[in-house]
Amino acid sequence: MIVSIFSNAIARNTTNPVVRVSDRRRDANRGLGRLLWMLLPAMILCCQWAAPAANNSVPANSVHQLKNPVESPMKFSGVIYKSGNRRDPFINPLLVKKKDKRPVDEELSRGLPPPGITGTYIAQALLQGISVRENGRVAVFRGADARAYFLRRGDKLFDGYLKDIHNDSVTLVRETRMRSGKVLTQDVIKRLRTP
Repeated sequence: MIVSIFSNAIARNTTNPVVRVSDRRRDANRGLGRLLWMLLPAMILCCQWAAPAANNSVPANSVHQLKNPVESPMKFSGVIYKSGNRRDPFINPLLVKKKDKRPVDEELSRGLPPPGITGTYIAQALLQGISVRENGRVAVFRGADARAYFLRRGDKLFDGYLKDIHNDSVTLVRETRMRSGKVLTQDVIKRLRTP
């Protein structure tokens, strides 16, 4: 060992061997420090691997409980919203159907039309002509069955009656019975076709 110290000193061209011994100690301390810094990560990894092995004595159920923590149930304040007669501000009133909304008043069914002019709708009747007699005017209509009918004031059609006869036109009243019991009336004027 002494030979190696002196051989190092000779190799460095130093004349004082005492100075070289302090340099050697400093170099040895540096080497030891480097060695400790290299071994430190390995020691940390070994300690981490050893820690789970030491905890194997814990029962498996408790490990499962630690992994899945129990959630506490939500607690409500107990305040219930009472709207009174006010509407909910978060609901669109256009999309909400009203519960007390009455059914739409619609037309009642008339059933099957009878044969003849009494089974002809006003829209189907065609005015063919008007005749003037001593006891009043008579309108000539063609019905849905393509026959000619002579009608006087007050005669019935399937959905109305003949109200008035003029020189070149007639006035018919269309009656519509609604489900609520109302009877709606509409005046329909039919004119003679002039060439």
